[in-house]
Amino acid sequence: MESRRSNPAVVLSSSGSARVKFVAVVCLFLIAALIAWQTYKMMERPKPVLPVPVATPPAEPALPITEEARPAPPLVTAKKSLKTPVRISKKTAAPKKKAPAVVATPLPKPVVPAVPPPVFVPTPAPPPPQEWQGNDTAVTHVGQIVVHNDHQWIRFWSEHHPDEAAPDVDFTRNMVIGVFAGPRPAEQFTIHILDVRTLPGQLVVDYRERLPPVGTFAVNVTVYPYDLKVIPLSTPANGSKRPRSPQR
Repeated sequence: MESRRSNPAVVLSSSGSARVKFVAVVCLFLIAALIAWQTYKMMERPKPVLPVPVATPPAEPALPITEEARPAPPLVTAKKSLKTPVRISKKTAAPKKKAPAVVATPLPKPVVPAVPPPVFVPTPAPPPPQEWQGNDTAVTHVGQIVVHNDHQWIRFWSEHHPDEAAPDVDFTRNMVIGVFAGPRPAEQFTIHILDVRTLPGQLVVDYRERLPPVGTFAVNVTVYPYDLKVIPLSTPANGSKRPRSPQR
C-alpha cells in the first residue's frame, strides 16, 4: 500500500518540472526573437555619409609685368598745296509759287423766327338749360303751352305762380314749352319732357309721366305735376304733345 501511495507523488514532481522547462523555453524564444528584431532594425538604419576632403590645387605665382620702351613716331609736316580750291556752284531752281489754298467757308444758316405756340382760347360753356319742374302749380287742368314773347310769359307766370315774379328768358333766341298733367292723388307723380322735334307745320313734344310705386296712396292729397322747359326758337306756331307710356 505504501508503494502505491508514493507513485502519485513522483508523477506530480515530474509534471511540475516539465512545466518549468516549457516556460523557460518560451522565454528564451521570446528573448531570441527580440534580439533578432533589434539587429534587423539596426541594419536598416542609413549610415551617415562622411564628407570627402577635396584637394585644392596650389595657387600659381603671379608673373611680373615688364614694360618695353618703344620709340616715338616721326613728326610729319603737312605741305600746303599751291592749287586754289575751285568752288562749284549749283544752280538752284526758283521755287514754284503755290496756288493759294481755297478755304470753303460754310454759308450762314438762315435764321427762322420762332413761331409762338398757338393759344387756345377755351370757348365758354353754354348756359345750363332753363327748366321748371314740380307739382305745385296753380294750373289745375290738363294741357300744354307755348310762349313766344315776354308779354305771354308774364301773363302765364301770373297764373302759374301768382306770388312770384316771372324768371328772365331771352325770347329773341328761345321760347318756352310746358306740359301739365292735371290732378293726381299722390305727391310721387311726376312729369318730364324727353325730346322736342320740329316737323313741317308743327312742334312735337315727347314727355313721360312717372307713377308712384304700387300701394302708395295718400288721403285728401291732390297734386298737379308739370314741366316747363326753354328751347331754341323754332318756326311752327302751334305745338302738339305725344305722351309716352307712364313709368313707375
